[in-house]
Formats: sequence, C-alpha cells, structure tokens
Amino acid sequence: MIIYFAVPALAGWPYAGASPHQLITYANSHTLLFYAGGWLQATGATLSILFFLTLLNHSGTARRMAGLVTLVGCAVLLAVVLIEAALLEAVPAAAHAKDAATVATAFALSNGVFARIFPLAPAPLLFIGIGYALRPSVLHKRYANSAKVVAALFVVAGIAAIFGTPGLIFAIVMSVVQAIWILTAAIGLSVSSRRTLQT
Repeated sequence: MIIYFAVPALAGWPYAGASPHQLITYANSHTLLFYAGGWLQATGATLSILFFLTLLNHSGTARRMAGLVTLVGCAVLLAVVLIEAALLEAVPAAAHAKDAATVATAFALSNGVFARIFPLAPAPLLFIGIGYALRPSVLHKRYANSAKVVAALFVVAGIAAIFGTPGLIFAIVMSVVQAIWILTAAIGLSVSSRRTLQT
C-alpha cells in the first residue's frame, strides 16, 4: 500500500486539470503503472483485510458489535478498492482505444473521488471497529487507542478533502499512516505470538 501511494508522486502522475489528450499520452506511455497500481491497490487492501480478520479472530470479538463494525468496514473497503482498481485499469484500456471521454471519466473517478470517499466511510469504520474489538491480550492497548485516533483523523481528512486540495493531501497522508499502523501492528502481533509460543 505504501508503494501504491508513493509511486505516483515519483512518476509525474497527472493530477486534476490534465486534459484528456494529456491523460491519453500519459496512460499510453505508462500502461504498466496503471495496471500495477490497480493490482497493488486490490492486493494490498485484501492483505490488510486479512490482517484485520486475523486480529478479530485472535481477539475473539468477531460476533460483538465492534467486531461486526470491523467486518462491515472490511466489506465496504474491499468494495470501494475494487471499484477504484477497475477504474484505474480502465484508463490505459480506453487510452489505447483513443476514447478520450472514458479516459477522462475513469481517471477522474479513480484519482479524485476514491481519495475522498475512502476516508469518509471504509477507513473510519475499519479503524474504529478494530479499536474497540482489539483485546490487550492480542496487542498492547496502545494499538487499540491509536486505531481510534486514526479513525477520527480519517473522518477529519474525509471532510477536509471535500473542500479542497489540502484536505485531499491530508487524506492521502492518512492512507500512508494507515499502512504504517498495519505494518507496526503486524510486527507487534508477530512478537506477541512468539512470546506466547515460548511461554
């Protein structure tokens, strides 16, 4: 997920305001970037969801309200991400066919809309759910507390993203924060599991 969010900044990714002709030119010369981006997005989200399900399983809270909220967050996240990945991969296909309207529409939906929808519903649901579902016996309490903070910041970022570019940048930064939270929690779970096995 970190690669997915970082590469466009390094690859001269066209942002808002690019003409359909510029998008077609970019998509035709960076076809692999679009397909790899869709794959990274879908695969990264799926692996993240599997990790959250693992946390729920270890916590034994899947059937409680917090666990159910987490499960709904997982489903909504996967739906949104797969739609975004499909739109992202539609860009080079339409560019190859010289379909300027589809290129512009698919790019606008995958590039601008996803970054605004993601922090409004899927991310806060997932993090607030896991924040309350996570048990200290699985991971230290700081992970549950930080998950709640991440959820609140996602809501702020989602609302701010509606009103302008700074909010959109904040939403993208929060996506990187999410990936870092998942990475550190995975390391924490691995260390905790080893200690339990040794005991």
